[in-house]
Amino acid sequence: MRRMTALHRLPARRQGAVAIIVAVALVALLGFAGLVLDLGRLFINKSELQTAADACALAAANELVCDTSAPGVCPAKFLLNAQSAGIFVAGRNLRDFQKSAVTITPADVKFSTALAPNAAYRSAAAGADVRSKFAMCTARSTGIVPWFMGVLGIGPSDVDAMAVATLAPSISFCDPAPMGVCAAGAAPDYGLVPHQWLHSSFAGNKDLLTGAFHWIDYQPTGGGTPDLEAILAGQTHFCNVKVGDNVVENGTKHGAKDAYNTRFGLYNNKYSPSDAPPDKTGYAYPTKHPPAAFAIDFVGPAGMPSPPASAPGQLSAYEDYRANQAANTPYIAADYPPAGLKKPANEPPPTTDHVQYGVQRRVVSVPIIGCSGNNNPILAMGCALMLNPMGNGNTELYLEYLGLATDASSPCRTAGPPGGGGGNGPLVPTLVQ
Repeated sequence: MRRMTALHRLPARRQGAVAIIVAVALVALLGFAGLVLDLGRLFINKSELQTAADACALAAANELVCDTSAPGVCPAKFLLNAQSAGIFVAGRNLRDFQKSAVTITPADVKFSTALAPNAAYRSAAAGADVRSKFAMCTARSTGIVPWFMGVLGIGPSDVDAMAVATLAPSISFCDPAPMGVCAAGAAPDYGLVPHQWLHSSFAGNKDLLTGAFHWIDYQPTGGGTPDLEAILAGQTHFCNVKVGDNVVENGTKHGAKDAYNTRFGLYNNKYSPSDAPPDKTGYAYPTKHPPAAFAIDFVGPAGMPSPPASAPGQLSAYEDYRANQAANTPYIAADYPPAGLKKPANEPPPTTDHVQYGVQRRVVSVPIIGCSGNNNPILAMGCALMLNPMGNGNTELYLEYLGLATDASSPCRTAGPPGGGGGNGPLVPTLVQ
């Protein structure tokens, strides 16, 4: 005789009740699974977007280099550079379990002159102040269709993440220029005036740079010309430099000329723009000095034309440099003797190199040292503008001192760990929100 199961023995009404309970339980289980998996998916998207927003804000803040202490208005291109940098870096990140690229629009990159409520930030197109020092990025993932919760009528979801970054002093830093500015007095300004011109020369010794600034080497044992060439050309990185470290005055050779000149977009067969990027402009000083409209009350080098009586005393090239950097103006040999310093005829037009490869490489962090011999400690970090390349037969070099690299208004920045209120190195991008 066929055995009857327990279900077969149940009355028909009770069999229906069990089926309903099983169906409800399955729906509940499906709901819990959907809650866990779909919400987990949204959480993972949120985490991935946060990484992209952080990277975007840091990259954008790194381009906010308008010196608010200098005269004149910074070019609007500063903000556009920051916007482009943020969008590019964010696009290197992926979302939705690393399957889709993160896309940040120009409207999602906003700026402010101070740390402020989110509503106070403006995009470049909406009139953000070019003097902004804070960058806010929002990364979004829209229309995420649920895997399970859809059966319960739950529709697509949107997720976003936001980050704010600014520039702040570092604890240690990378790649300051291998030149030390000689202190002329005591702290806090070390006898140096922002926008004064500093002069050094190879005169009398083709190898040793002497004057208001010297070549230096960050290697404890002094690595020589090859190390300095590699740093100048951007082909090596030297990090963990700190205020208080000793540096070696290396007697660096004039042979570093070719590496130094890459920053002006001038190359020989040893380097190219793709492996030794130029600055965004190669326009040089001091022979072709800024127009009188840019003259300000600071110290100019000997031999410079006298400024007009309305601006007694001195000249600054920095504002003119900013304008030429925004326009990607190349080095103009006819404006700056010796005129033999030219690009080979078979190279692309100079402006092309500055547009395609150019980054900020002439506004540099430089240590302030005692210049009293070898093994001088770094007293502080300054910021300077490289004014002219090393010409054929030219033995004179000029820098324009732009103030301490730790100042909030400084146009200098580098890479390294931020130090919060305790940092005394050049500015580095850091997250603040």
